[in-house]
Amino acid sequence: MRYKNLLILVVILLMIPFASALASEVIVVPIDNTINPSETAVFELTVTNNGGSPQRYSIYSFQSGAGWVVDPYPVKDKILEIGPKQSYTTKIQAHTVDSLPPGIYNLIITIQSDSGETYDKSLKVYLAPEKPVDYLPSIKAEIDMDDKIDPKKPVSIKIFLENRNPLDLKNLQIELQSDMEEFVKEVAVDLPPMEQGTVEFTIIPNPFQQSKSYTLFFVFKNNGETFKVLEKKVEVISLLPEFKVDSEEETTFFNILNKVTITNDGNVLNTQIVYVPVSFIRSLFSTQGGTPKTINGQRYLAWEVTLDGGESTTVTYLTNYRILFYILLIGVIFLLFYALVRSPVVVNKKAVTTSSGGSGGLSEIKVTLDVRNRSKKPLKEIIVTDYVPGIAGVQETLELGTLKPREIKHLKKNTVVTWFLAELDSGEHRIITYKIRAKLHIVGTFSLPRASVEFKKSKRTKGKAYSNPFQLHSQQ
Repeated sequence: MRYKNLLILVVILLMIPFASALASEVIVVPIDNTINPSETAVFELTVTNNGGSPQRYSIYSFQSGAGWVVDPYPVKDKILEIGPKQSYTTKIQAHTVDSLPPGIYNLIITIQSDSGETYDKSLKVYLAPEKPVDYLPSIKAEIDMDDKIDPKKPVSIKIFLENRNPLDLKNLQIELQSDMEEFVKEVAVDLPPMEQGTVEFTIIPNPFQQSKSYTLFFVFKNNGETFKVLEKKVEVISLLPEFKVDSEEETTFFNILNKVTITNDGNVLNTQIVYVPVSFIRSLFSTQGGTPKTINGQRYLAWEVTLDGGESTTVTYLTNYRILFYILLIGVIFLLFYALVRSPVVVNKKAVTTSSGGSGGLSEIKVTLDVRNRSKKPLKEIIVTDYVPGIAGVQETLELGTLKPREIKHLKKNTVVTWFLAELDSGEHRIITYKIRAKLHIVGTFSLPRASVEFKKSKRTKGKAYSNPFQLHSQQ
């Protein structure tokens, strides 16, 4: 017994946070729950959404059709949409459809939310005795209408009826209930015992009706009492065409002003995103309008536009190629300037070690000068000058290459070697080689300075070019 009480306590403790986490509150208050078989019990139902987002609630009872009819009133309140922190109050009606003995009946109404919350509320009905009724209305009803509604076309509704018992249903009332004002209607028909009948009427929808799904309720009443309810799901289709787009251009000196005229050929206010395709190049230089977007590799400029029926508007964007023109112009000017100022002579200097000392230091070095005329004209009176650091000397007694120096001058800091070329044709190469020998073994890096080439540009002017410096490293 002690363990049983402990288990009950644990279950209660576990249910406390669960109950506090419920996002809804449901309260049922009886208004008139003492009735006889021909009367209807009425209860007040209040549903509160304590959550932070809108909730959709369905109201139903499994006892409807099992001797009782338990429904909200109005019937459209079978489905409630309640905003956050808001409440909604409706009525629940309950009446018998069978001959039930007097007594206390506990009816259950279920309220279920989209989030999965389910509340079962008890409706206690005190049924008083009354003279038995021979027949209660019993009909078969079928509804014939399109599930898709075109708001610009009339909607035909046919209801096929069959009276299944000897009760003479005179002035049978059929009420059409809906959230759409145009789909609220009442018709009356006489349905003799065991006979069939058809009710047909036409609804003219609102041509501006919002496109979405709706629920139509067909409520059947006899002498003011509801005994049957049918639901029909319909959808109002959208007739909003895409906006019409026309484009034109105005060009002024590498500037293109693009005018886009957007027209709503529909008859209702509509908001659409209009896409104007542009090429990759144009997208790079387009400004002052539209939001760039890329869809499936295609580039667009997009505008969000709101237009009434038949209304037009014009948007613009500017394609400015002047920047590209100026960049190209500057590039051409730079190339022309470079062609004018660049030296027609190119000198490339290289060196290799032909002999090393015993310790791996540099001893003998072969120097090569490659002189090339890259212009389209021959050059005359070319003087090639190279400089040998003071730590080394030119080997005058050795073969000095394809061209012998005109002068070898020994200075304090270095030795100056000069060659003279009378002429160098267009595109011609001249290779000049000579050897130098270190006065001491060179360990580490040995740097050879730039060589210079002086040439005659015209009768009065001379030009000059320089080679690259070059470094050798000992193998110590």
